[in-house]
Amino acid sequence: MRNISQSKQTVINMAASMTTYAISLLISFFLSPYIVKHIGVDANGFIALANNFLGYVSLASLALNTLASRFVTVSIHQKDNDKANRYFSSIFYANLFLSIGLTVVYSLIIIFLDKLIDVSPALLPDVRLLFGVLFINSVSNTIGSIFSVATFATNKLYLGSIASIFTNLIRVAVIVVLFACFEPKLYYVGVSTFCSGFLLVVINFFLTKKLLPQIKIDYKCFEKEKVKELISGGIWSSVNRLGTILLSDLDLLISNIFIDSVAMGVLSLSKTVPNAINSVVGSIVGVFSPNYTILYAQERYDELVKNVKQSMKIMGILTNLPVIVLIVCGKQFYRLWQPTQDSNELYILSVLAIACIIISGGINCIYNIFTVVNKLRLNAIIVIISGLISTGIVFVLLETTELGIYAIAGVSTVVSIIRNLVFTAPYGAKCLKLKWYAFYPEIVKPVIYVAVSVLVSYFPSRVISAESWISLFVLAVLTLVISVLIGYFVILNKEERHIINNIINNIILKKIKRG
Repeated sequence: MRNISQSKQTVINMAASMTTYAISLLISFFLSPYIVKHIGVDANGFIALANNFLGYVSLASLALNTLASRFVTVSIHQKDNDKANRYFSSIFYANLFLSIGLTVVYSLIIIFLDKLIDVSPALLPDVRLLFGVLFINSVSNTIGSIFSVATFATNKLYLGSIASIFTNLIRVAVIVVLFACFEPKLYYVGVSTFCSGFLLVVINFFLTKKLLPQIKIDYKCFEKEKVKELISGGIWSSVNRLGTILLSDLDLLISNIFIDSVAMGVLSLSKTVPNAINSVVGSIVGVFSPNYTILYAQERYDELVKNVKQSMKIMGILTNLPVIVLIVCGKQFYRLWQPTQDSNELYILSVLAIACIIISGGINCIYNIFTVVNKLRLNAIIVIISGLISTGIVFVLLETTELGIYAIAGVSTVVSIIRNLVFTAPYGAKCLKLKWYAFYPEIVKPVIYVAVSVLVSYFPSRVISAESWISLFVLAVLTLVISVLIGYFVILNKEERHIINNIINNIILKKIKRG
């Protein structure tokens, strides 16, 4: 009964994450052209660049907060509420102190912004305000980040997804109202992000009070040793994140400095859909993490391994569905979505950006294992080495070829694929005491799945011209249906299909009985 309950909980969390995923894509779909139309493609690029700067500076908070969910959850499920309280309070007050340092760094960035990036004098005040509001939001989120642990520790991530959906809709509403009632300004995007971010912190605070009533914030529970313990493990997440920044998050800054702000805007626009997909991939893979942590805390290692392999197969289907649709329908989509831009250029850049997901969709589950078993160091070192290699290759190509933004978009994808195949998969197996090749079947199948789905979907794409939104929608739905069917029968085996059918049937029957 316990396993069935966990499976149902995972299905509920998955459904909520998929809903968040769909809404995120819809928001990106409507919001990006709306912003480009009102403020221009180059100005729009500064939004993504500002968020990248947040990522650069937030490395310090990442070291502290990466393992917060892991340590609090393990303590709770080991029935040690006193220990959980000490971790919780220590993290909260450490984040409070950290936010003061972040404020100083953010202030310096705003003061010297025109020295750091290429921005026209006409846009500079607007860009400064954008950075300022987003930085305030970052500080607020840092202070309140610990409250997101509650839904993780209780394996009720669907509540976080619902909150995320609600606050995202608030963000869109604020942008539309500000753009409609006042002269369009770039920093309105920052204002909307702050409103939604602050509201999310408030919601997570009340969820913590509801889900974890035994947790109390008390300065007497603050322990430097707990903070040191978290940072000693979490520092490798910061190193890992630095490697990721070198791999892909420096692309807009490099485009801005070494090409121009227009190229940065085009690259940013091309990454709108890939970034939405990647963010949702992160939220979906997070659905499995609480169960991993609980199984590990309870020393049910065989179930943990089985759970990881099954989740890799599920991720191999779910994360590649939008990839397949974009590959098949991308050119027509960009032609209709951004009629003022070069649709072929946007399509190629987008495909380069998401190609890694074909391999890494399932591998993302393995990254959770590194956190669960608290073995982050080696992975972090490999990621930062690959980031340095990627950045070096990009600089060489920019100096010696005419590839321009194609080099910036493509090199990181190639390097990431190689790293995942050569290191991540075998090291993940080692962490679970498996043979080094244990996860390769779960990696190969999604590649076959994508290739077959794209090939089969190619034939209807030749019949349906997709020159209008209606015909494009028909082609996309047809591609999606074909991909789901192939994924269901190619990726999943008979036993896994039977498990999914039973879970769905149980949920439907229970709803019918309640009705």
